[in-house]
Amino acid sequence: MKSRIELILLFLSVVIMMMLFMYQIYNNLFAKDENTIRIEQEREERRIQREEWLKNME
Repeated sequence: MKSRIELILLFLSVVIMMMLFMYQIYNNLFAKDENTIRIEQEREERRIQREEWLKNME
């Protein structure tokens, strides 16, 4: 009986950890506020400028 309880607790802990991991992935990919979106757009613009600058150097 003790091993069965341990198995159930282990399973529950793994499920909880998987849920937390999925929540973090969701937050990082989809749930963004306005400030984060603005920062990412500025970063993308700088990346495009660097690519154009490198093309002009060739």
